[in-house]
Amino acid sequence: MLLGEQCRLCLQFVPKLRNSHIIPEFFYKLIYDAKHQFNVFSDTDSPPGRLEQKGLREYLLCGDCEQKLGRWEKYVKELLFDEAPQGIDRGDRMEYLGVDYAQFKLFQMSLIWRMGASALEPFSNVDLGNTHEERLRDMLNRSDPGEPYEYGCWIVHVAYQIREVGSVIVPPTKAPKKVLGHTCYRAVLGGLFWGFYISSHMAQFPQQQLFLSRSHVLPVWKETPAARQFVREMIEPVADKHAPVT
Repeated sequence: MLLGEQCRLCLQFVPKLRNSHIIPEFFYKLIYDAKHQFNVFSDTDSPPGRLEQKGLREYLLCGDCEQKLGRWEKYVKELLFDEAPQGIDRGDRMEYLGVDYAQFKLFQMSLIWRMGASALEPFSNVDLGNTHEERLRDMLNRSDPGEPYEYGCWIVHVAYQIREVGSVIVPPTKAPKKVLGHTCYRAVLGGLFWGFYISSHMAQFPQQQLFLSRSHVLPVWKETPAARQFVREMIEPVADKHAPVT
């Protein structure tokens, strides 16, 4: 008879799971109030306004897996939010050179996997399906980042154009239509738009330059009128739903 609780990542049984962050804590930095609290809201049907102090957490991982994901989180936090790296302006995007491909890619993959594995209501929109959830779990457990197109993530810097985006977190919603023939979940975290592609045939994706490359180049795309509309269509229904009554 197996005793204890099963880690969702390594599948090992341990006496007690960790109360793991689904969205890493550093993404909440910009939205905490003076009491280190924030309001939880999403486009689900639950009443808004619940106060939290430590981000959305769930008993999901064992200690070893928590530390593994924590190392990837630390790398991305320091790279994007602490060090303020100097990029090369390519007109429609900034390119950041020398990015650790494995650590950054595994971090991106861990984000959408955690959201899909979570039973918390704000992530109920994310349904990866058994095949993709298991494949992501296996790749993360083996620390295998895969090819750039495998569960690739498109990052767009939107906060400098849409000021309020920098101070909100919007959990993923599934794009109503496939994007270039592939399923895409969209989120806003840390002033960045994240587009997570979930598909079994991404090798045929026609715009693979959108993603982090094995040559250690991270493109962060600039906001365009189309991207601005895309993000506003995702955010404004949620913002309007939870706007204070005057």
